[in-house]
Amino acid sequence: MTTDNTGRHGWPAFTHAKARRRMGPVCGTDSVPLSRVTEDPHLVTCPDCEGLADIDALPDDATAGDPRLIELLREAKGGACRKIDGVLVDATTAAAILTVYDALKPPTRAKLAALRIDHMAHVAWKVLRPRE
Repeated sequence: MTTDNTGRHGWPAFTHAKARRRMGPVCGTDSVPLSRVTEDPHLVTCPDCEGLADIDALPDDATAGDPRLIELLREAKGGACRKIDGVLVDATTAAAILTVYDALKPPTRAKLAALRIDHMAHVAWKVLRPRE
């Protein structure tokens, strides 16, 4: 029976890809020692990290507070996937953010546009689905 470095039996000892924006692996596994995290893509054996490492390596199209942010969200709403603040934004999330953004008055729009993309999405979904 195989054991990983954390001592759990039955789990293979995966090597994970290093995340660029935070400590630890790109897949978000929290119980991995840093000795099992590598920057070399050829050594990665974690099935979750393999696809996420390519996405993590993509450059950001915009960051929070960027004047082009709403323009990029409109492109994402049309079907073009965009990476904003290190997060891939799909068409559904972009449409939710823009629905709320377009309904706001200009001073409030500026406040929403200044938020990080994950906070914008959270606010948009709370407004559009208030019962949750």
